[in-house]
Amino acid sequence: MAAVNARRRIPMAASAALAASAVLVFAGAAGASVTCPASASSASATTAGPVQWAFSVLGAPTAGAHGVTSSWTHGSGVWNSGQGTGTICSEEKGTFARRDLVLKVSGSSLLVPMTMHLGLLGVSIALPVTVSATDDGTCPKGTHGTITLFASYYSVHRDSIVVHFAGTCTDHNHTFTGAIVRVLIARNGAQVNST
Repeated sequence: MAAVNARRRIPMAASAALAASAVLVFAGAAGASVTCPASASSASATTAGPVQWAFSVLGAPTAGAHGVTSSWTHGSGVWNSGQGTGTICSEEKGTFARRDLVLKVSGSSLLVPMTMHLGLLGVSIALPVTVSATDDGTCPKGTHGTITLFASYYSVHRDSIVVHFAGTCTDHNHTFTGAIVRVLIARNGAQVNST
């Protein structure tokens, strides 16, 4: 168990460092400015719950690409008593001008430990998101969606990210799997086995 805990702590620290370095200013084709506030500081000591989540993906979606050839989507936050909070940022390139979204995570969230997905045992979390900044005219501020994260347990990592929006933001509906995906869902740096 100590080896499992150590394995989970190292990637979590790396992901937090990645998120902390990811304060970027995006500029889209329309000239709008979208600032990504996702950082390790977004989970403060006063709001941090018992479960921390973080993820990063760099590459093309596995499904639902809609002309996307590259996506850098990352975020971090906390889950506490059925509520999720945090920030997610997405930068996409493809057969269109670059487009950027900042998503606020806030509201009822479902955490499912000890679940099977992609042939492995792990933990999943469904996060409610709202578009809080955008330079994509077809995906306006205030649009709601869900991002579902899955992190496999133990030494074999086969994680996934599923992004789902309603309305005119459906071009951002993607699934990510494979080596380009890293998802971490941890309680005090250890595997999450209960809600």
